[in-house]
Amino acid sequence: MQKTKLFLLLFLLGCVPLPGVADDQLTYDRISLSVTASDKADNDTLTAILYSRRQGRNTSEVADKVNQMISWGVARVKQEPDVKVQTLDYQTHPVYQDGKLTGTWRVRQSIRLESKNAALLSSLLGELQEKLAIQHIGYQLSADKRRQVEDGLTETAITRFKQKAGLVARQFDANDFRIVSLSISSSGLRGRPMPMMRTMDTMESKMAAAPALEAGEQTVQIEINGVIELVRE
Repeated sequence: MQKTKLFLLLFLLGCVPLPGVADDQLTYDRISLSVTASDKADNDTLTAILYSRRQGRNTSEVADKVNQMISWGVARVKQEPDVKVQTLDYQTHPVYQDGKLTGTWRVRQSIRLESKNAALLSSLLGELQEKLAIQHIGYQLSADKRRQVEDGLTETAITRFKQKAGLVARQFDANDFRIVSLSISSSGLRGRPMPMMRTMDTMESKMAAAPALEAGEQTVQIEINGVIELVRE
């Protein structure tokens, strides 16, 4: 009876596939591939950051002056429906000289502007420089345009991947291929900001000339990395 049970147990164990064997069978004829598709796209969105900065011994007066300048800028921008405005960081800190407090406080706040109407925003920047300083200006792709370009490049990259996989399969005398894994990623050079620093002390009480701007372009790229398995049946 004991011998019968032992024989039956050994028989059942022999019917169970070993995990290592199953895994090894799945790794035969696997090849890693990668393809890219890229294109240049014209930047269509202009962004700018402006700020107001003041310093003095009376913190309340300094902060009030900065608030007035920022409020004036925001109110002016809101008159233009095609320009988006966003207030950014608000900073207040004491001024040091040679490691010692001077009794003076510095207050600063920034706003960010964005528009697809570059001519309008450029003209508006010339007006805002009456009371605000420009930190930087930069062009970039809008989210909608980037998505549109990436969708087209994704289709191109997938087609190239399938063509390359088919070529590899034929070169290795395989009938076909199956995709084991696939990853798709996008990249591209964003619009670079153009520094346009200007101190508050040198600002004149008249409209400054609008900055000369060129949108330029950037490269958008889609990359596909995958693993295929050759089919020989």
